[in-house]
Amino acid sequence: MNKTTGGFKYGAHLSLGSPDYIEELVGLCGLSAIQIFISNPRSFNPVFSQKSSQNLKELQKRHGNIVLCVHMPYVVNLASTDASLRDKSVEHVIDSLRASSELGARYYVVHPGSGPYDNLLGSLEKILCETEGAHTELLVENMEGSGNKLLGASGQLTDFTSRFSGKAGLCWDTAHAHGAGVDTLALSPAIKNAIKLVHLNDSKVEFASNKDRHDGFFTGFIGTAGIKKIIEMFGAAMTYIIEREGHETICCDLAFINQTLGGLKPEVKKPFKAKVIKN
Repeated sequence: MNKTTGGFKYGAHLSLGSPDYIEELVGLCGLSAIQIFISNPRSFNPVFSQKSSQNLKELQKRHGNIVLCVHMPYVVNLASTDASLRDKSVEHVIDSLRASSELGARYYVVHPGSGPYDNLLGSLEKILCETEGAHTELLVENMEGSGNKLLGASGQLTDFTSRFSGKAGLCWDTAHAHGAGVDTLALSPAIKNAIKLVHLNDSKVEFASNKDRHDGFFTGFIGTAGIKKIIEMFGAAMTYIIEREGHETICCDLAFINQTLGGLKPEVKKPFKAKVIKN
């Protein structure tokens, strides 16, 4: 029995190499959104295997309304002080965002990287210029604030939303915010309005620890009460993705999201307008 709550979009980061498991979660937990890698997460290899591509096409054919989100590989650093690495990262994101658009993805998520903030701004401008009109919307994820990682502090987040309003959005990771010492429930209207996708993760570490350690809702520091308040704040129109391992934890957390969303009134969210990508 498919337990999808009508109109709500929530799911998990999963592998297209396990299509049967994705189908199982659709039936068991009402999964209606997925996040995937379309290349090796540990390299710049752009190859999307024929098998994975076919699995995705079959999934989309059976579940036409499923929201597809694509996550960048971890080697990308859009703020690097190494110009060669930064340029390579920009080109990879441009190519991957175009590929994501062809696959029908709604969002492409990038980490802001580690390095000078101005480097990130320049990289994003290049990416947006080269992918203007893409069917897939570019989202930049907030981080936990360790080392030189960007978009952990509220000041940078506010500046980002001001600079890229209408051009790029935010992917909000609740565990990253917790680690950075940012209260998700107290976000400014500008930051909240820029958020198009929520990585709904609990945390194994204390608030403002500047650490990134994902956990399940029933064992983390944010807890089910805090997660429930976050879902209620973002509302029924938001897309939620969990990022964690373990079948039992994934199922329990998706069931919790389903139950919480079931008590909310669905809203209509203005869709991202798309045009044709420039050649």
